[in-house]
Amino acid sequence: MYIKIVIDNIGKSFGQRLLFSNISAEVASGQCLAVTGCNGSGKSTLLKIIAGLVRPSSGQIRLTLDNTPSPKERISYTGFVSPDMAMYAALTGIENIIFWTKVRGVACSKSEAEKLCCQMGLGGAGCDMVATYSTGMRQRLKLAVIKAINPPVWLLDEPSSNLDVSGRSIVKELIADAVRQNAAVILATNEVEEALYGNSTIEL
Repeated sequence: MYIKIVIDNIGKSFGQRLLFSNISAEVASGQCLAVTGCNGSGKSTLLKIIAGLVRPSSGQIRLTLDNTPSPKERISYTGFVSPDMAMYAALTGIENIIFWTKVRGVACSKSEAEKLCCQMGLGGAGCDMVATYSTGMRQRLKLAVIKAINPPVWLLDEPSSNLDVSGRSIVKELIADAVRQNAAVILATNEVEEALYGNSTIEL
């Protein structure tokens, strides 16, 4: 599937406070767009606007496929990893992967979920309740979920947060693999090294 996202003159205000304005960029299948900026500059908000979860104050997001999808359909094409995203604490890591893939209509067996847990560095903890996970383990689980869904659009908000060196290496390989598989990746980050993964950059 070829997909192109056009960010057309996007602006966002909260009351009288202008967060950002006149943001324009494009990203297509097989590309990565990095969104950088200081804390509070609006990186997370911009990703939520792209996902269709937040309305912009001005401008528009255009998603080009074989047809023009509705905002509801646009959400179905995206996978989102963010600090706000929560896993079900009363389920195991493996059960979370199976649940979220089922919600998205993606087939994923228990053995496939186990394999993903190992690939993300969770190992046997995939059988443990998420309530027992550290913040870094929960982040690894979020990455396992988006890998399992493997959507045409990846939205990654600070994907290396709370991760150690091995976890950061996993993020790097995940992004490279998604791009190789022709996904469009939009990455919000404060990390200088991560920003270099982008073919282009928006600085807020």
